[in-house]
Amino acid sequence: MALKYFNILDIRTFSDKSENEQKAILIEKNIYEIGTSIQSDISLNEYEIQRGSNNYPKYLGQDFVLNGINYKLNDDFLDEVFNECINYYKSHHTPLIENKIETLKLQAELSGDSFINEQRQREIKNYNSYLSKNLFKKLHKLDFENEQEHFDILKSYLCVNWFDLSDYLFGLNNISSYHIVSTYYSYIRTNKTLFFLNSIGTIDETGISKLTRPKFIAMLNELGFFKWQSIKDLTNEQKAKIILALLGQDYNTKGAIHNVVKNFQALNPKSELRPDKFTAQIHMEDVKKILNEITNKF
Repeated sequence: MALKYFNILDIRTFSDKSENEQKAILIEKNIYEIGTSIQSDISLNEYEIQRGSNNYPKYLGQDFVLNGINYKLNDDFLDEVFNECINYYKSHHTPLIENKIETLKLQAELSGDSFINEQRQREIKNYNSYLSKNLFKKLHKLDFENEQEHFDILKSYLCVNWFDLSDYLFGLNNISSYHIVSTYYSYIRTNKTLFFLNSIGTIDETGISKLTRPKFIAMLNELGFFKWQSIKDLTNEQKAKIILALLGQDYNTKGAIHNVVKNFQALNPKSELRPDKFTAQIHMEDVKKILNEITNKF
């Protein structure tokens, strides 16, 4: 679909106009339309605006009055920019995140628990540093699995990003630098990396390696956990929450619950779930050896 608003304005010609003349052009180009925006508490702090020409219209995104009439940003314009941002994220950043996880998986297999623990601490440090950004902080408070909630917040921030909206209108092809794109990439990449690192192993305060989450699930299965009278009639979500509680992990995180459910479903020989993604099944022989070693000592 052809883009209607990209590169629709010339920055030199536009910046030479008075503010009222600029606003008249924005109305003429259908970038603004008659109406009033829904009031929002979203705002960008100055430290978050790291680029953007002084010639850019800093009022872009805000309502304004011209000749006694109230105008707001055209939803079609905002939708076009937002869709381009999401398309860029999915086509460029999603593969980067997937590749990062695959690389970590290979490195963890070769390097062991010390590498996993080191990477985990690094990602936690990164995550905490990103929390200084208002947008990242807003995303942090949301359900990680609810993409639509994420998109609603992203769009509300794009609406006040006069420098990103201006870049688009003036034809600067740098969507990767847009505030919502770069911040969302950091948010998803760090969360998925931490989720992966937390699922493959931990080391306790004594330095002793604990069972990974899939291996722990395999151990429970070998002990008959899923057949216990107090467990077998529970929902999959309830079973997953109990397992996470036993592991000392957050049992209210939907992503973790989903991962646990898929891992114990993968124990079914008839399961069509990918064994390279939900790995509980491949640990069955290992946990049998552990249990035999323990029981044979008594």
